[in-house]
Amino acid sequence: MPRIFDTNNIILAKIQEDDLNSFLVNFDIDDQGQPLYQLDEFTQAIINTIPEFVFACYENPYIPQTSAVSKLREAAKSMYKIKDFELMRRWYLEGDQAAFNEVSSSNSNNRGEFGELILHLLLRDFKHTIPLISKVYFKDAPGVPAHGFDAVHISPGKKILWLGESKFYVNSKQGLGDLLNDLKDHFKKDYLEEQFTIIKKNLKSNEIPQRNEWITILNNCNRLKDRIRMINIPMLCTYPHDIYERYFDFECDEAIRYHEANIRELKRYFDDHNDCALKNSLNIILFLFPIKNKQELVRKLHERLWHMQEM
Repeated sequence: MPRIFDTNNIILAKIQEDDLNSFLVNFDIDDQGQPLYQLDEFTQAIINTIPEFVFACYENPYIPQTSAVSKLREAAKSMYKIKDFELMRRWYLEGDQAAFNEVSSSNSNNRGEFGELILHLLLRDFKHTIPLISKVYFKDAPGVPAHGFDAVHISPGKKILWLGESKFYVNSKQGLGDLLNDLKDHFKKDYLEEQFTIIKKNLKSNEIPQRNEWITILNNCNRLKDRIRMINIPMLCTYPHDIYERYFDFECDEAIRYHEANIRELKRYFDDHNDCALKNSLNIILFLFPIKNKQELVRKLHERLWHMQEM
């Protein structure tokens, strides 16, 4: 299937197994023939997800040309209504230390650093899902992002609910540790009951593809074992790695071995530290996405998003 957001195939899918997927940002060459890390193209692919991430399928995806710019602007402004995104914009673009201190002392795990958008992109382009609800408009108080999973998607035509988590950290093992904490906290009977109730409430008030079918599915699925049987759990950790300094051709044998060694080591760490009581019953898919530099990526994304709302 063609990719929806990464139309130029900037993202390389490397290891693709039932419980482990890995990705890399591909290199090109510049006008002088030198290796070029495709930061601009990668950030554009991420930013392209924002209208759908904000509106999900509440609105007709075929936005009339006359209102396209206004919808993009509205989507961008909606992102900055989320407090952590606005605080991190002030830190990355303005160097506002007070904003950084505030977000650092909060209980938020995402901190407005785009991990949810990267997860959205990977699910849409590589797992061919569609969003079931909007994670921006679906919130319990003004300016507060929805509690719960970082992604709520479905596989069209299948009874598969994707409930995902994402972490975007400098330290990959810290990210994995926080993903494991989410796994223990979120996959319990009471928590899933609460989340199913919230999702059903959201579905009843919005026009979403397969809306009535999913209301029926969620209403009829009340036992914990039945719920977890139909759930896929993509867990994304995005983190900086030196593979981009060592190699420019990710198809050469040495680069492939180096990448796989990093990914396998992190997968072992994840499995060895996974003490979730239900782990043997859960369909967990670990997504590992090493990038070149977190700070430059987040800054570039905030620049693009800020400009979008000023269009």
